[in-house]
Amino acid sequence: MTLIKRQWHRTARGRLKFELAGVAFARKKGFTPEDYANHLWSTGAVKWMGKAKPTAEEYLLKEAEAFRILYPEVVFTVAKLSDHEAELIFTSGGCLGGWGKKQWAMAQSLGIGKGHVCRYCRQAFRTWAKQLGIQACPEPQTGGTCILRVSAKPEEQ
Repeated sequence: MTLIKRQWHRTARGRLKFELAGVAFARKKGFTPEDYANHLWSTGAVKWMGKAKPTAEEYLLKEAEAFRILYPEVVFTVAKLSDHEAELIFTSGGCLGGWGKKQWAMAQSLGIGKGHVCRYCRQAFRTWAKQLGIQACPEPQTGGTCILRVSAKPEEQ
């Protein structure tokens, strides 16, 4: 692994630890993972996206680009792309809340578990996507995969 790649992986792990520590801190202060997600992700989506009403395909491709940069160890495939529906599948053993051989070790070291991380993640996507007039929600599957489903309803005529 090159020096730059190692440094980027270290940065990605630091970012994850910062985010998970926020969930742990919120819980210690009596808030739910969903409360923290709402607080953290309730603004900025339109600016990030560059438009107020993206298609499901546009949104998912923009997220996939960000995932490749911010989560370099997470493996995923784009399963469906259309203006109205899109899906991305995180393969077994990797998700935005943890990856690697000890996937949940960082969360556990902060006093939270997979369930807290999944609740936070689902609400973060719901809150972020709502600003764009679409629906997005990751859905953990049995077997260790997770599917991010995006839905954009056609404009009313």
